[in-house]
Amino acid sequence: MRCKLYKYVLCTVMGSMSLTACDDYLDTTNERITPAIDELTDISALRATTANLYAQPWYYFHKQRFIMLGDARANNIYNSSSNVGEMNAQITLNEEKQTASLLYSWGSLYNVVTQASYVINDYVPYCIENDICTEAEANGCAGEARFMRALAYWYLAMYWHDVPIVDNPVGQDPMAYANRFEDVIQYAICDAEYAARWLPTTPTEKGRVSNVSANALLSRLYITAGAWAKGNHFTADFKEQTLDRYYAGDADYTSSATLTEFYYAKAAAAARKAIGDASSGGYGLMDDYEQIFRVQNNNCKEVLFAIQTVASSTSYGLGNELQGLFCYDRCITKNYGMTYFNFASYDLVLLYAQRGGLTRTRGNIMPHGMTYDYLYHEQDTCKFHNGHKQGDPWTVDRDSWNPVAVKKQVVGGPLGTDNIAIQGNSGFCTPMLRLSEVYLNLSEALMGLYGEENSHRAKVLESVNAVRRRAYKTEIANGTYPGDYATVNLDSLLLERRMEFFAEGLYWTDIVRRSFMGDSHLRRMVNYQNNKLVEQETDPLMGCHRQHNYGYRKNVDLTKMGAPYLKVSESDGSYVVLQPSHSCVHSIPEDSYCHSQDMTTSDNLWSMIYPPTESAQDVNLLKAPVSYDFSSIIEKLKN
Repeated sequence: MRCKLYKYVLCTVMGSMSLTACDDYLDTTNERITPAIDELTDISALRATTANLYAQPWYYFHKQRFIMLGDARANNIYNSSSNVGEMNAQITLNEEKQTASLLYSWGSLYNVVTQASYVINDYVPYCIENDICTEAEANGCAGEARFMRALAYWYLAMYWHDVPIVDNPVGQDPMAYANRFEDVIQYAICDAEYAARWLPTTPTEKGRVSNVSANALLSRLYITAGAWAKGNHFTADFKEQTLDRYYAGDADYTSSATLTEFYYAKAAAAARKAIGDASSGGYGLMDDYEQIFRVQNNNCKEVLFAIQTVASSTSYGLGNELQGLFCYDRCITKNYGMTYFNFASYDLVLLYAQRGGLTRTRGNIMPHGMTYDYLYHEQDTCKFHNGHKQGDPWTVDRDSWNPVAVKKQVVGGPLGTDNIAIQGNSGFCTPMLRLSEVYLNLSEALMGLYGEENSHRAKVLESVNAVRRRAYKTEIANGTYPGDYATVNLDSLLLERRMEFFAEGLYWTDIVRRSFMGDSHLRRMVNYQNNKLVEQETDPLMGCHRQHNYGYRKNVDLTKMGAPYLKVSESDGSYVVLQPSHSCVHSIPEDSYCHSQDMTTSDNLWSMIYPPTESAQDVNLLKAPVSYDFSSIIEKLKN
C-alpha cells in the first residue's frame, strides 16, 4: 500500500463543496467537509467532522460496488452484458478481467478508515485538551468515528481477509504488510466496543449512529469471530497475547471450544442488548418490509446505519446512483423499472417464489404481473419495451423472455418521489445495518453456542420467525400464511438472510462466514458456489446457477436451444438456465496464506485478489500476513 493511496483518500474529501442533506446534521456552511483543526470551536463543529463519515468517504464503495462484491459475486444478480464489465466479472468469478470494482472498493473503504482516524487521533483529543466540549461529547464523536472504522475493516476483512491495519494514516509505512484476519476482526471489535460504550441509546440526530447501532455491529463482528473460532483458525499467540490481555479473566482462550463459546456468547449478548434497547432509542422493525426502501421513508425506524446521500444533489460523492444500476438509462428521469443488463438471478427468484413472502418479495424483486403505483406518475411519458404505457402500473408479460427485474434500490422518478429523485441520484439513504439483521444474528449466535438442534431451539426460532412473519404480512392477513418455522438449521438461516438482505451487499459475506466454521462447512459452501448441492440433494433452493442467460417463456423447446440448459418445470412456466463457466476451487497450500493474484488457478472463498495497482507497488502486501501488536491501544480502549 503506497503513499499515493492516502494522498488520494485525503484529496477526495478535501474538495470544496457545501452539503444539503436528507437530515439537518449533514448541513454545513463550511466550504470544506473536514475543517481545519483551529475551526473546532464547539461541539457542533466537531460533529460536523463526523457528519462527513456518513456520506462521501463511502462513495465509491456505495456506488454499485458493495452490491457487485456482496450480491453479484454470490450469484444474486443476473447480468446479460455478454461477459463484459465489472458486474459480470463478479458474477462469473473472473475478477482478473475487470478489477475496477476491487480497486475502488479498496480505496473507498480505506478512505473511511483514514477520515475516521483523523477524528479519533486529531480532532477529538484537540477538543478535549482545549475544553471545547465535554469529554463525554467528544468521546461520543470518537464513538461515531470508531463505528465507521470498525464497519470498514469488517468489509475489508470479509472481502480480502488479511489487510493492513492503519492506526495513523500520516505515518503509515507505504510498504505495509497485511495483518492477519483475526487481528483485523479483533481491531474492529475494539473500535465497536468503544462506540457501544460512548454512543447514546437515542441518536443525537436522526440518521446518526447510536449505542443500539454499535451493539448491532458488534453482533455481526462477534459471530464472524465465533465462526473463525469454531473452525479452529485462531492462532495460539493471538489467544495468549491479545485476547488474554484484552479480556483478562473473562474466559479460557486456550481451546477452540472455549473461544467459540466466548465469541458466540458475546454475539448473543450484543444482539439482545440492541433488540432490548431498540424501542427506547426510537428503533423497531417496520411493519411492512416494502416500505423500508421507499425514499420517503429515509432513515426509518429499522435502519441502524445508512449512507446519508444528499437529496437532489449533483455534487461529487453525495448522491445515490444505485437506481441506475437496475433501471433503463433512457428513462432515468422518468419511470423506473427494468435495466438493460441487471436482473435478479434465477435461483433467487425461485427462492422468493418458495419462501419469500409477498411483501418481502415485492420489496426486493419485481415479480411478473406485480404493480407498483408509486414508481410511476401519470405525467411521465417513458415507455418500456415490454409494453408499459403512459399512466399504467408496472407489469411484465409472464409469457415473454423478460427476466425478473430488481426492485430494491429503485424508488421512482421525480414525479413519483416529490422531486427527491433526479437523474443520477435517487436521494435514497442506503441502509447498511438494519434491526432485522440483529434478530438473525441472535439466532446464528445461539446455534453457534448450542448447536442447530438444541434445548434453546425456541429462542432460535423466535428471532427467525419474527423476521419471517413480517415477510408474510399479507399472507397472515388473508389467512394463507404457511406458518412459523418449526425448525431452522444453518442452511435455512443462510437462505433467510439471502432473502432478507438481497441487494444490501451481505450475502457473499454470509457464505464466507459459514465457510469459516470447519472443513465440512467449507466444502459445503464451495459445493454450493459450484452448484453441486442440487446434484447431491433434493432441495433445489440450495442451487447456485451462475448463469449467463435465463428466461421464463412457457413451452420452450429446449432441443432447439443448445446445451447446456436446464429446465425446471413450474406450474406457471419453464425456467431456462445456462450453467456456470468458472468454478470456485478454494485452494490454500498447507502452512500458507490465502492470497493469490491468479484467481483462475487458486480461487478461494476467503479472499479476492488485492487491487493489482496496490500489490504491484507494495510488494509486502503479497507476503505472509503479520500479527498486530495490540499493546499500544488496549489500555486506551479499555479506559
